[in-house]
Amino acid sequence: MSLLRCRLQALPSLCLCILGLACIVVCVTTESVSPAPGPESSRWNLVKARVKEMAEPLVTGIRDRWQRFWGPGAFQGFVQTYYEDHLKDLGPRTQAWVQSSRDSLLNKTHSLCPWLLCRDTQG
Repeated sequence: MSLLRCRLQALPSLCLCILGLACIVVCVTTESVSPAPGPESSRWNLVKARVKEMAEPLVTGIRDRWQRFWGPGAFQGFVQTYYEDHLKDLGPRTQAWVQSSRDSLLNKTHSLCPWLLCRDTQG
């Protein structure tokens, strides 16, 4: 459970990183508004190409891991584990709880009754 708590605490940071990477990829993949030809434009193209080269594998890896984490297999495994840990024997546990609660309530009721009103007829 603590692993899930750590993941939930890291979720905002992860979302911020993904958003930043997505902005970089969008900026890199979109064409700028016809820059003036010259040495600055060629340097800018080199920077864009380098950023795209570095960011694309990172974004792809994060996307793959994210899909694997939230994929149907992972969710199905979570539900099955939860069922086995908490719900599998719910019926027998509930019946045992009802029986023990009833017995406890009857014992308390008998202890509160006056001796003359609730005395056993067998003894």
